[in-house]
Amino acid sequence: MRIAALTQGLAVPSARFRIRQLIGNLARHGIAVEELAAEPDSYPPAGLPARLRWAPRVIADAWRRTGATRDYDLTIVQRELISTLPSFERRIGRPAIADIDDAIWLFRCGSAARHLASAVDHIVAGNTHIADYFAAFDRPVTVIPTGVDTQRFRPATQRSSQRIIGWSGTSGGYAFFTPIEAALAELLQRHPDWKLRFISDQPPRLPLLPSAQIEYQPWSAATEAAATADFDIGLMPLSDDPWSRGKCSYKMLLYMACGIPAVVSPVGMNREVLALGDLGLAASSPSDWIQALETLMLDEPRRHAMGAAGRAAVERHFSLDVVTRRWLGVLRRYSTAAPPA
Repeated sequence: MRIAALTQGLAVPSARFRIRQLIGNLARHGIAVEELAAEPDSYPPAGLPARLRWAPRVIADAWRRTGATRDYDLTIVQRELISTLPSFERRIGRPAIADIDDAIWLFRCGSAARHLASAVDHIVAGNTHIADYFAAFDRPVTVIPTGVDTQRFRPATQRSSQRIIGWSGTSGGYAFFTPIEAALAELLQRHPDWKLRFISDQPPRLPLLPSAQIEYQPWSAATEAAATADFDIGLMPLSDDPWSRGKCSYKMLLYMACGIPAVVSPVGMNREVLALGDLGLAASSPSDWIQALETLMLDEPRRHAMGAAGRAAVERHFSLDVVTRRWLGVLRRYSTAAPPA
């Protein structure tokens, strides 16, 4: 079975985690996936001159890639071909499966989401919130979470002696720290032996935090797993809004895979993951964040116990092998060449 995977770009994180890292596993089951990545990527650059140069290129690329899908047995399209815009989705070779891991219907009155749903035969949703939205479009919907490579993201054999609270993500996620910035500053001042590490594409601009206790590491694919495993506690703050409810908890899952307890906003899928066991703590208000973090900072045995529970939950529910089996169950519906799940 040959599958074309239309992704939003080589540098887009969801393309790497939702599609690219599954290619090897699917190949072992006789399914050849070829990624046809957007070039340039599907997201418009900042600034009008750059966007004017980007637009004709991304349109031509979307036309070319959709035409190429006719040579495959099946197509997986990762969200919209062009971010937030309906375009050439109906040119995609059938059968076609849309893979969606964000609340994409919140933009442009949902026009791109509706257009995409009408152009495919099946929808794979990254969580139940997304699945609930797309259930209205008279298409089969299957929930498949983002898989975690538990061979790469695993507990460190030896952590540094420095105590680290950590966060990893793109710089757009810094906005979630603004409501809790003062609380984190107070916490760090109480515990001068702890540091707060950010792994991202840009340093944080959070002036209330004590600079002597803040570390920034530029993100790289080569170092992300080891840098994450060096945390003692992982953070995933979110706003309680429709966009955040569409998030697929991937930061939290990576911390858990590394045997690290997480303190997270109990929003959307985060709440579902917390319900799997004693593997992390929820925090909503600034005082909640102080209490939850301080509880773990002062209790190393509990950190270790939660970390072990989190690692076990990832292996049981979110590993690449588990996610691959779920994908095989979907692919089997569209070709007798697909092996049984």
